[in-house]
Amino acid sequence: MTEKTKGLLFNLLLYAAAFTAGAVPFVRIDGLLLAEAVFTATATLVIFIVTCIVPDTSLYDPYWSVAPVVMLLLAMVKYRLYSPNAILFFVFVCLWSIRLTGNWALTYKGLLHEDWRYRQYREKCSPLGFFFINFAGLQYIPTVVVYLGLVGGFGVLQTPGFDPRILIGLAVMLTGVLLEFVSDRAIHRFLREHAGEGRTCDASIWRWSRHPNYLGELTFWLGVFLCYLATGAGKWYLGLGFLSIFILFFFVSIPMMEKHNLERRADYAAYRARTSVLLPLPQKKEKRNTDE
Repeated sequence: MTEKTKGLLFNLLLYAAAFTAGAVPFVRIDGLLLAEAVFTATATLVIFIVTCIVPDTSLYDPYWSVAPVVMLLLAMVKYRLYSPNAILFFVFVCLWSIRLTGNWALTYKGLLHEDWRYRQYREKCSPLGFFFINFAGLQYIPTVVVYLGLVGGFGVLQTPGFDPRILIGLAVMLTGVLLEFVSDRAIHRFLREHAGEGRTCDASIWRWSRHPNYLGELTFWLGVFLCYLATGAGKWYLGLGFLSIFILFFFVSIPMMEKHNLERRADYAAYRARTSVLLPLPQKKEKRNTDE
């Protein structure tokens, strides 16, 4: 059995245990939003405890894409939410989850192969400092952000019948999934063809956007909010929690990735100067020095 297979099995058992632990209070709490909050807080706590025993914060990585499906499914089963709106929305979230989780599994190397961002914090901080960063910044803040993004989704589940306006939001969600799929395929192919060269990927959609995968993710969550608005599920501002995902990406994820790429790729500064940070736009022409 390879190290990757062992790690995947360990993750499977861990998430089964975490979600089971979260389901215990979930079935006992009446309010949907409160029940979901307690579920995700409990599941994250289980994963956090294990990452303290097994020094690998990357065990949390699949949570972002796996937990939403479980949370929506639990709500549908417990409250018998099987309207066409609910089923369609759930199917599209599953498509997103399969793609994102599949990409994680494809690049996963096994236990103790921690993401560079986590290693960076672990190396720079004291053990106690990393304990709190791991707990709050690396696990619970993303958990809260995903929960806030899903609040609109919980509203969609509770709407009866079929509202054709939901198709607009679903189309935006699907656009986000396709953007991520195209981005992943392009960069995986580029890395295979240029392994060891230290070059920046500027193929396919990466030629027009420095972070098309992030754009796809943000587009997906915007679609979730649009589905919520379309179905008239409740007070519109309750769905604005998805903006916390935008804040996380713009002020944490993108700046960290930019700094990381500048440090490890000699051509990234030039690529950065000519390429849009997020929206796919034509590249800027490079300025050339000319003798007067």
